[in-house]
Amino acid sequence: MTEYKWLINQMDCVPIDGNLTDFVVNVYWTRAANKIVNKKEYFALINGIQSFSKNDIINFIPYENLTYEIVCAWLNASINVQNLDTNLDAQIQNEVNPPIITLPLPWVKDEILADTIQEKEVILEPKTI
Repeated sequence: MTEYKWLINQMDCVPIDGNLTDFVVNVYWTRAANKIVNKKEYFALINGIQSFSKNDIINFIPYENLTYEIVCAWLNASINVQNLDTNLDAQIQNEVNPPIITLPLPWVKDEILADTIQEKEVILEPKTI
């Protein structure tokens, strides 16, 4: 089962806007997911910024009274969380079963590569003018 959570990284505020003080205009967020598959834990992240305006206010909450839960509720109400979670699931699935992998060159063996690197070592000496 995949676990999802919000991380609130930062909030920008307008110090004074009419009768509002420290009004939050930007929430910098990370949506995180983790899932255990075959006893290995996989992680995925998406970062974003959600902006708010005075028009979004139903009940103004002073900055000092904001909680993690309140800000997460704002994000849940203003962002398509299902799309984010679908994207996170795809990221984790691509880690579990990578669609593309990089293999070593078949004609290069570890011993040969090590010998080649040693043979091609160049020592640079300062040039006297």
